Order: sequence, then structure tokens, then C-alpha cells
Amino acid sequence: MFQNSPARGPAAPPAERERLHMAEEQNHSLPADGQDTMMVYINPQLIQSLADVSAKKERSFRELLDAAEEGDLDAQYRAAMAFCNGTDGAPRDEALAFQWFTRAAEGDYIAAQYGLGMCYGRGIGTEKDPVRAAQLLAQAAEQGYPPAQCELGLCYEMGAGVEMDKERAAELYREAAEQDLPSAQCNLGFFYYRGIGVELDEQEAAAWFDKAARQGHPRAQTLLGECYEAGRGVERDVNRAVELYRAAHEQHFDAGTCALGVCYDQGIGVEQDEKRAAELYRQCAEQGYARGQFLLGQSYDQGSGVDRDEARAAELYRQAHEDDYPPATCALGLCCELGTGVERDLPRAVELYRQAAEAGYVPAQCNLGFCYYRGIGVDIDDKQAVHWFQLAAEAGYPRALGLLGDCYDFGYGVEPDPEKAAKLYEAAHHENYPPGTCSLGLCYELGRGVEEDKGKAVELYRQAAEAGDARAQCNLGYCYYRGIGVEEDNDQAAAWFEKSAAQGHARALFLLGQCCEAGYGVEQDLERAAQLYAQSDEKGHPQGTCALGLCYELGRGVEMDKARAVELYRKSAEAGEARAQCNLGYCYYRGIAVAEDDAQAAHWFQLAAEQDYPRAQQLLGECYDNGYGVERDEARAAQLYRQSHEAGFPAGTCSLGLCYELGTGVEQDLPQAVRLYREAAEQGYVQAQCNLGFCYYRGIGVEGDDLEAAKWFAKAADAGMPRAQQLLGECFENGFGVPKDLEKAVELYRLSHEQHFPTGTCALGVCYEFGKGVVMDKARAAQLYREAAQQGSAWAQCNYGNCLYQGIGVEMDDEAAVQWFRKAAAQDSARASFLLGECHEYGYGVTQDFAEAVRLYQIAHQGEYPPAACSLGLCYELGRGVEMDKERAAQLYRQAAERGNARAMCNLGFFYYHGIAVPEDNDQAVQWFTKAVQQGYHRAEFLLGECYENGYGVEQDLTRAVELYRMAHKGGYSGGTCSLGECYAAGRGVARDEEQAARLYLQAAQQGSARGQYLLGQCYEQGAGVARDQERALELYQQAADQDHEKAREALERLTAQPAAQPPAPPEQPAEKPPERKRFRWPFGRK
Repeated sequence: MFQNSPARGPAAPPAERERLHMAEEQNHSLPADGQDTMMVYINPQLIQSLADVSAKKERSFRELLDAAEEGDLDAQYRAAMAFCNGTDGAPRDEALAFQWFTRAAEGDYIAAQYGLGMCYGRGIGTEKDPVRAAQLLAQAAEQGYPPAQCELGLCYEMGAGVEMDKERAAELYREAAEQDLPSAQCNLGFFYYRGIGVELDEQEAAAWFDKAARQGHPRAQTLLGECYEAGRGVERDVNRAVELYRAAHEQHFDAGTCALGVCYDQGIGVEQDEKRAAELYRQCAEQGYARGQFLLGQSYDQGSGVDRDEARAAELYRQAHEDDYPPATCALGLCCELGTGVERDLPRAVELYRQAAEAGYVPAQCNLGFCYYRGIGVDIDDKQAVHWFQLAAEAGYPRALGLLGDCYDFGYGVEPDPEKAAKLYEAAHHENYPPGTCSLGLCYELGRGVEEDKGKAVELYRQAAEAGDARAQCNLGYCYYRGIGVEEDNDQAAAWFEKSAAQGHARALFLLGQCCEAGYGVEQDLERAAQLYAQSDEKGHPQGTCALGLCYELGRGVEMDKARAVELYRKSAEAGEARAQCNLGYCYYRGIAVAEDDAQAAHWFQLAAEQDYPRAQQLLGECYDNGYGVERDEARAAQLYRQSHEAGFPAGTCSLGLCYELGTGVEQDLPQAVRLYREAAEQGYVQAQCNLGFCYYRGIGVEGDDLEAAKWFAKAADAGMPRAQQLLGECFENGFGVPKDLEKAVELYRLSHEQHFPTGTCALGVCYEFGKGVVMDKARAAQLYREAAQQGSAWAQCNYGNCLYQGIGVEMDDEAAVQWFRKAAAQDSARASFLLGECHEYGYGVTQDFAEAVRLYQIAHQGEYPPAACSLGLCYELGRGVEMDKERAAQLYRQAAERGNARAMCNLGFFYYHGIAVPEDNDQAVQWFTKAVQQGYHRAEFLLGECYENGYGVEQDLTRAVELYRMAHKGGYSGGTCSLGECYAAGRGVARDEEQAARLYLQAAQQGSARGQYLLGQCYEQGAGVARDQERALELYQQAADQDHEKAREALERLTAQPAAQPPAPPEQPAEKPPERKRFRWPFGRK
């Protein structure tokens, strides 16, 4: 279960009802209201005296005083009572009452001894003297006087004037009760009711209450009513309870009136009538009865039977508090805590809770503990919290049982003890306390302190949820949401989340927001989702805060505001929410609404990873993998990826697969890489689907399989992954695993490009450059190459450099080309290193530097780029930048040729053709020329044509020779153009046509071919195919001679008849001349 602990909210309100306690309710003062009048016990010794009293009843008060003065004990006692109560024509005078009680008591008048004891006990007409009071009461009690026995019992119960002795109190109550004194019967019953001085016995309690109630004792009626209401000691009978409460009320007994009010308030034994309840409470409150003030305060607090008035409620609580009524003190504390009806004052709330707690009021003990638990008005102190929870829990207070369970569950103020926590939750559950039931459910869900039983957890959540507990409603919803202990059911989940959210439960608001966002169990509604997340955030729920941040980041349900998103992520992250810590780290990682800061990113990823948040583990692994914000550590990266993978996070699984593929941080294991990619791919992770497809595409850890490759690329491409779109486009471009479809390839490249994936952009550029699936547009191609190059794509940097190098779609600019080649080469682009080498070899955009050219060719060759092996071979052949080594040249040509490089095939054929570093072998020469011709290499077409013309390695075939020369000519290769011209001039393989020959020589000459210039010079010298023109001939011979053409030099000497220095012998003809510039692209991919 995502929620492991109940939320710590404000301290709970006091219980709505509290048991009547003798010390609070007994009224043993000298009575004036007739509810518990002072009683004179009639025994045989007093019969005669009482008869005399009866005869004197007709006397006037003056006569009564005269008799008292004459020493009549009965008259003295009656005078004391008259002065005490202001009756029988006497003014109320406590001093005279005390005087007459004293005189009668000195005459051993039992009732007067009792009365005088009450005067000392209550301070009537004299200073209070509990010790003297107890002595006098003891004298009367020893003579068997029941009221004195009862009052002396109270002294022993309360420790007033004597040492407290509850057992002795019980004995005295029993002595008086057995003489049918109703107050003693009531008090003895109360001792049995609470187990005070005797063993708790509710049946015995009810029996004594019944005896007193039958005598009309209102307190006994009230307590007996409570027994019937709760079924304690008697069979439950709420109608009888109401009847008894009403009897006490009719005697104006405030406790009975209040109890009757509660029945009307809650509809117990009567039809619910909150107004009637409030009126009964008001009657008590107006009499200054503390409980009535408290209950009337609750009515105003809740708007029950009266208009809600928090200020009036607080005032009533204050009045009752001043009368030392602990429930009211606690309720006033809650007002101060919450600021209801009074100004909020947390220290005052704690002070009030403490007063009530120290008076033994259990809800206040729990509330005070909660203040320490949460740091409400005091510093957090879990040990103090446990102390007060323990006191309240020992009294069976359900909320305290639940909170003390939390302490043992999570080790707050005590050593963690899951089993003890579960027992406490169970005790709270048995007290029908829904939060305790919910916590017990969580124990069963997680197997914490009990054996795991998710079905039992759901049962408990349901009980608490149906009782209205918001946390349980949320947890039950989550069980349906995730299929925990029940079948997954989004409708049920959303319904329970709704119930919980309606009570303002922060986590439920968040989860209901998720349902609305995704359309789980409700219609998708992004705006409502954002509103719910905002409500959850307002209630301080970090997950809701984080989810709201994501809404602002993505503009889902709210207007996009990435700065606000970061603000919310930070708030949630600082509250310890791992997802928010990860998201905040990602904002720093990618520079989303904050300056990019890898150190900050790694910091937040670390915090989230320490909470085992798998995405953070994967991203932190990425930081260690690449040295972003931390020192690079591939082993640590792999470890983090593994943790993320083991937590079931597909991105972590995929990243770990890449480690095994590349051997970074772990020993390389390609089959294991494929297994990991497959595991993540089957979970729908698009990066892994793409990587798995690439393994099949390249045969990495599996046998190559273009069908499987295309299948996995398609899955990832359908999910919108740009790399997969680009690779699937490549499959359609080349017909790998799918039917060849250039238009489909372009469509996929375009999708990839629109997501700013530079490889897709570059691939689309290639299509525009060569008109593949689109109308050729070289300017658009160059634009796309530049866009991708600026995003850092080495392939695009090289291609854009080549556009500048060859003037493709842009103006030719060798210096700019070199800059882009350098950028790409710095990213280990072998082709860029090769082209940059070519620039250094021929001085294009840089100073010519053969040694640097060789270094770059070597780098490109080490990168397994065949054209570089060929160019490096030419350097060794010609001794350019390295010592001449024709054997090494042949070796390099062979390597490149065997890897399909047409130019190298041609050069290797040329070595066999001329016996350079290999035995001359025309058959081998023809084989290699043929291979190169099959790839459309024009120089090979020319050389193979020469073989067919002369029968070198093949049967002579002039027609085939002409065909090959024509192919080379059309390809712009001047050697082929010249040879084709010679065929026309001599009529070899074609009809003789000197004019056509001259035209072909002219084309070659215009391309700068020395041979073409010489042959065209011959035409002008001889007038073959053109008008004879000696000057033009000399001009052409000079152009060819300037290129060291030997025969052109001889012609110049012959025509000018001027002796000339013998030119040096021409060097051995190389395998090729410096390459003419060609439009050249690096074919992305393997094929």
C-alpha cells in the first residue's frame, strides 16, 4: 500500500459523552433543593424525643429558640437547620446554624454531630476543617447513623480529613446502604460500576442503583439509566433508560437532564430532536451545571439544534472549564488549537490539554500526546507523546490505542515493535475505532506484525470505510486500483476515492486525480485532475504537489508553466517525496525552467535513489555512466541500473542491457543484453523495443533477423519513438524485413525529424539530396543536414560538410567544410576523418599536409571505414606522408576491396593489371575491375573496357569495350571519354566517326584531361574531325605538356622545331590519379 502511516491531523475533539463520576456529581452539602436532604436517622433511643418534637411543632420559632436556650437538644438541632436553610421563619445565618449544631452535638445529639461535621467539611459558619469534620462524622457513624456513614465513606474515598482508603469507603457505603440510605446505595453501586475499592461488578452496581432509584434518588436514576442505555449489568433497554433519565430530570437533577438531552440529540430511545436536546442542555447550563454548559457548547460548535456559533461554543466551554470540568477544558483547548471561536493559540491549547489530562480526562491525555507527536504548540517529543498515549490507551481510549500503535509501528519514542503495534490496532478495532481498523488492515496487507493476508486487509479496510473512515476508503480504493486482495476494478477504486476525497483526504484527492487524468473508472478529465491535485497540494500531500507540478510542466489540465512546475517539484522534493526529487533533478538535468546543472541533478537523483525510487536510480546511473555532475564510474552506474531493474523499472532494465552490450561496468555479455532488452521491451518500454530491434538488425547477441528487427522497430515507432521511426524508415528505404517503400521511409524520417531527432533529420536530408521518395531538392537537403548538424549529429555534420565541400545545395566553401568535418571527426566519425584527411592531402580549405592526411586516414581506417583504407593505401603506394610501401598499399587495397569498396577493388585490380607489388595477373585484374563496375565505379569501367579492347584476361570484345567506355564517359570519367573517342577515330567497335571522336576529346579536354587535350591537339594538327588549326593544336599540346604529358611535349618540339631539354622520364603510372570530386554520402546503417 502506497500509504504506510495514518496522517497526523489536529488533536481529536473530546468524547461526546463521559461517564458520571461520584466526585463530580455527588452533592453532600447541606441541601436547599431537596435533592439530597440531610437525614435524621430514627432509632429506638430517639423515639421519645421525636414524640416530644411532634408535640412542639406548633410552637412559634421564638418558642423554638426558647426551648433551644433551655437545652432542648431537638430544638437546638431544629434551630440550626432553620438558620442553615433560612426556613421556619428564621433568617439564613450560617454562624447561628454552626452555633446551634455545636450545642446540640455537645449533648451527643447524633444528627447534630453529623450536621456539625458537615459544617466543618463545607465551611458553613466556620473555617473548613476536614479533620474535625471527619472526627464528628466518625462519632455519628459509630452510632450507626447512615448519613454519617455515607459522608464518612466519601471522606475516605476522597482522602478528606483522613488518609484515602477506598476499601474503607466501600465498607461505610455498604453499612449505610444496607440501612436503605439511597445516597449510600448509589455510591456503593458506583464503586461496583467502576471497580473502586471492590471488584468491578456491573450487575451488582445495577442492583444498588435500582434500590436507590426506587426511592427516587435522581443520581441513581441517572446512573441506572446509563446501565440500561449501554446494557451494563442489565439487558439493554434504551426506553427504560430514557424513562429513568426523565425521572431524574423532573427532579431538576442536572446530570439526568443532560443525559436525557443526549438521548434526544442522538435519537436514543426517543425520536431524534436536536432542538429539544439543546433546550435541555440550556436548562442545565443556566443552572451553572458544567456538563450542561459543555454539551450546549458542543451544540453551538456543531450547529446541532441551534444555529452554529463557534464563539458562543467557546464561551460555554470556558464557563465549564472555569468550573473545573475537564471535558470542557479539553474542548476549549481544541478551540485554541484550531482557532474556532477564539484566536488560534497553540501554546494555550497545550496548556488546556495538560490541565484536563492531569485531571485524568482521557481524550485530553490523547490530545496532549498528539501535540507532542506533531509538535503542535510544543517541540516534537515522541517520548512525551508515548507517555500520554499510554495513559489514555490504558483507559481503553480507542484513538490513543491507534496512535500508540503508530508509535510502536514506526518507532516513534519507543523501539519499533510491529507485533505490539498490531495488537494495539486490534484493540482499537475491537473498540469500533475505524482508524484502528484501517491500521490493522495495513498490517495484514504488508505482513507487518501479523502474517500477511491481503484478503483480510481488504475486509478490514471495508469495515472502516463503511464506517466513514476516509483513510480506509482511500486504502480500499487503492486495493481495487491495484488488484490487492481483490480483482482490479477501476470503477470501484474511483468510487471509494470519491468518498474519501469528499472528506478532504489528501491522498484520495491525489489518487482520484490520477483516475481523472488517465480515465480510470471515470471519464478522462484533465482539468478536474489538475484541480484535485491542487486540493491535495493545499492539504500538504507531497504526491499531489508533485502531480500538479507535472500538469504544469506538460500543460495538462492547466496552462503550461514550467517555472511553476519546478516550484512545485521543489516544494514536494523538500518534503521528501522521491518522485518529486527525481523530477526536480530531471529539470536540472535537462535545463527545464532552470539553468542546466548536472551537480544539482545528481544531488536530487541521489536523494530519490536513497528512497529506492527506480527512475532516480536509473538516471543517477546515467550520471555516473557519463560523468554528469559526478565523477564517472561505470561500475557504479551498472550497480544503479541493476537496482532500478530489480525494482521492475523498464528503463533501468534497458540501461543495464546496454551495459552488457557494450561491456561498460560489467563484463560484456551480448546474449544477456538481449535478454534484458527483451524483458523491458515486453513491458512496453520503447527504448528497449528499439534496442532489441537493433540487435536483430545487426545480429548483436542474436542471429540477425530483419523481420524481427522491423517488428520491434514498428512497435517503438508506433509509440512515437524518433530513433525507431528513423530505423524503421531505413528498413523501408532498403527493404530490410519489410517491402521496400521509399515514400513510407520518407514519412517515417519526417516523423522522426519533427521530433527533432537529428539522425532522422539527416536521413530525410539524404532523401532530398538523392530524390529518394521525394522530389530531389539539394538545397532542402543541405538545410536539413545543417539543422541536424547543429544538434550535434556527427553523420549530419559530415554530410553538411560534404555539401560545402562539393557545392551541393549550397555554395562551395572548403574552409567551412573543414570546420564541419572536424566537428564530426571529434565525435569519431570515420567518414569525416577520411574527408578531412582528403582536405589535408590536396589542400582543400587547409594547408596541404600529407602527414596529417595519413594520420586522419589511419584514424578512419581504424574506424573500419573502407574508403579510408583505400586512400591510406594510395599514400603508401605513392609515398605521400609515409615511406613508400607498395606491399602495404596492396594489403590495404585488398582489405577495403574485400569490404566492398569499389575504388579499392579498382586499385587492387590495377595492381594485378600492372604487376605492382603482386604478380601481374590479368584474370585477377578483370575480376576486381568487374566487381567495381558492378558498383558503377567509372574508372573501373574504363579499365575493364581496356581489357576487353585488348583481350587482357578476357576474350577480346570491341563492342563490349565500347559499351564500357561509354559507361565511363557518361559517368564523367575522362579516361573513358578519351578511349571512346579513339574507338570512333579508328572505327573500333563502332562506325568510324572522326567528328564524334573530336567532340569526345573536347569534352575530356574541358574536364582538364591531359590525354584529351593531346588527342584534341592531334585532331587540330591533322584536321581530323575539325578544321586544321596549327595554333590551336600548339595551345592544346601546351596544356597537356603542362600536366607532364610526354607525347604532348614531343609534339610541341616537333612543331616548333626548337631543341628542348629532354624531360625527365615519367614516374611509374600510379594506381589512380588524384581523385576528382564526387558527390559522396556515407550510407547510414550496415547495408
